[in-house]
Amino acid sequence: MLQDTVFINNLASIAITGKDAWNRPTPQPITISVSLNTDFHQASVTDNLKYSLNYAVISRNIAEYMKANEHRNFKSLGSIAESVGEIVLDDKKGGGHQAVVSIKSNKSEIRTDSIEYKICRSRIEDIESPDEINVYGLKLLTVIGVFTFERLQKQIVDINISIKLERNANISIHKIIDELTLYVESSNFKTVEALVMKIGQLVMQNHGDGIQNVSATVTKPNAITFTDGVGVSSNMSKASFKDVDPITDIGINVNSVPNFNLPISVEDSTFNKYEEHIAYIAIGSNQENQLSNINNALQLLSSYDIKLLATSSLYISKPMYFKDQPDFYNGAIKVSFKDKTPHELLKALKQIEYDHVKRVKEFENGPRTIDLDILLIDDIILNTDDLIVPHKSMLERTFVLQPLCELFGPDVLHPLSAEPLHNHSRQLFTSETNESIQESSNLLQIVPIPRLPDASNPLKFDHVENKRKTLIMGILNMTPDSFSDGGKNYHKSINEILENANQLIEQGADILDIGGVSTRPGSVEPSVQEELDRLLPVVRAIRESSNNALSQCVISIDTYRAKIAEECLLAGADVINDISMGLYDDCMFDVVAKYGCPYIMNHTRGTPQTMSKLTTYESNTNEDIIEYLTDPVTGHHISLPKPDVENLINGVSRELGLQIFKAFSKGVKKWQVVLDPGIGFAKNVSQNISVIKHASAFKNYSMLLNKRDDDNHINHSYVSFNGLCTLLGPSRKKFLGTICNEPVASERVISTAASVMACIQQNTDIIRVHDVSEMKKTCLTGDAIYKGIY
Repeated sequence: MLQDTVFINNLASIAITGKDAWNRPTPQPITISVSLNTDFHQASVTDNLKYSLNYAVISRNIAEYMKANEHRNFKSLGSIAESVGEIVLDDKKGGGHQAVVSIKSNKSEIRTDSIEYKICRSRIEDIESPDEINVYGLKLLTVIGVFTFERLQKQIVDINISIKLERNANISIHKIIDELTLYVESSNFKTVEALVMKIGQLVMQNHGDGIQNVSATVTKPNAITFTDGVGVSSNMSKASFKDVDPITDIGINVNSVPNFNLPISVEDSTFNKYEEHIAYIAIGSNQENQLSNINNALQLLSSYDIKLLATSSLYISKPMYFKDQPDFYNGAIKVSFKDKTPHELLKALKQIEYDHVKRVKEFENGPRTIDLDILLIDDIILNTDDLIVPHKSMLERTFVLQPLCELFGPDVLHPLSAEPLHNHSRQLFTSETNESIQESSNLLQIVPIPRLPDASNPLKFDHVENKRKTLIMGILNMTPDSFSDGGKNYHKSINEILENANQLIEQGADILDIGGVSTRPGSVEPSVQEELDRLLPVVRAIRESSNNALSQCVISIDTYRAKIAEECLLAGADVINDISMGLYDDCMFDVVAKYGCPYIMNHTRGTPQTMSKLTTYESNTNEDIIEYLTDPVTGHHISLPKPDVENLINGVSRELGLQIFKAFSKGVKKWQVVLDPGIGFAKNVSQNISVIKHASAFKNYSMLLNKRDDDNHINHSYVSFNGLCTLLGPSRKKFLGTICNEPVASERVISTAASVMACIQQNTDIIRVHDVSEMKKTCLTGDAIYKGIY
């Protein structure tokens, strides 16, 4: 049994292998490697070479033969391999019984590192091992990848090919390389997997007679910065291409600019339009009243039987491509539709844009009153002249991916890249802006105030860099019994109240929060009329003030009653601050949706009379609710230190999330919502401390809710707190008095300042306080320390 091997590696020689890379029959440097199977046990035992194969003699025989035939045109590497095989198996010349011969040329193909022909031959038995042609380092330029920037220019791919041949098969490796070069460099691919398959298919299609299989490896050397390359390989036979359409477009686009050529996997004719489908649509506007344009477009969806299911937060972004134009409002929406093909959906959106909202398109990427772009439809892939799904540019735009990722969970894959869309979004966050096409890719999240233009609206936040100042909501209570300042403004004249309100503005309040109901534990609510009598005169007087700073200030109404909210909004209020998160009045969400106002959703349980007893927070036991706590920039899971803290943060978030779903069902947009985890509401001392200590975690919470309809079909609803701003109100709260032994609420200024500083460290956007002057200094200091703003 031949268990031993004598080998010769890369014996240098010269031969005419056929026509060279320049189509000339000139001598080429080659290397010859031989591996001879033998049994040299006796040679080992006796230390006598006569019982083995003498590699020196065999090498000399090969060299002499090649020297004698240096002017012979062997016409192929395979012919040389056969000739060398005969020499090394010639027992009269000291040859062996079985040999593997490899002939490699580094110069006969200009586009490759080398070509190798390998055979296995025996003089004592018929070897069934196939011959093998190997192509190493075929470097070609092609368009490959799913990112739009990858499709703007060609990149190098490094290709290795191994072809297993039947004995005496007649193929030209040079012709195969020519065909592959023409095809690959004139085509474009989304995935390396598709390129590998097409290489195998092209070889089999044009040269399949005598070929057993083809192995191909494609490497992208520049795809990942800190690697030598990444790629895939595949071993293919004729069966691999059964029922696959033949390649017919070789070289068609060789002289043209590569287009984004998505494969067509669905067409309108095969799209079942009678089923319900889900689509995700990008919205944008940078002309006139952007908020009004967007709201008008969304209201028109229903007239085309398109149901609005959810919205993202709203962002201000810098224009892209054509930079000399106003900033955009950008967001994304989730809709459902049926009785429409993808093109009919597109037609409806274009009618909304041009016929209703009166968009005028002067030039590509220019200003627009409204833009509605289809990003995704179910998981289909569609490529037509006027509609490409998934949207071809979505992966390069933060103002598309950030809001889009607020509408579905972190496991949803891009239909082409097979990578979670959240991963694509994170990649954009960590990449540098291409300043030639966009001044900055950073986004400002905005909570629109319908009354105010952008420049006057303070509710703008940066949730990635956290470089926006902390906003101060100053408290102006109109109650006789609030826990801290009850009676301060009660029964005062309008002029005195205006003076107090103006003082809060001068001290640094960005928002005035006017309350007519005490929500301290055990308090008794006034009648609706009494609450109106406390609030409406003050709102009207502020709006009618001759003091411009006062008359234009942002007014928030602290109420849980829908009628109070509506009357105050009509009188000039801007924001509704609801301590009940919509639990106390079923009509509250209808009012908030109707007026499009910012809505502060404060977490609570029970009533002011019962909330102090409702402080037990359990882990989620509902199998239809899946919770995530993930940093949207890094993708890392947020770990909380103890189970009781995790139960608290998730429990508060879960209950807020379920109320947000209800708000959405009534027409409230996500960009209206401000989150308040409710310090002092159904929470004990340690829980209030934990809420502040881990306040940033609320922005990382998201929840998937699975709900069955009447047909037992599971509907998936998703809400993400990413993109929502947070408000915390620790001011003068009882837990601070407990910690600092300060029974008098008005004396808790320093402890309030300490808690506000912790809130700033946790990236809280708005703090609600009584002592505006002192807290303004606290915020200035905290913003300087934690945000670098000073």
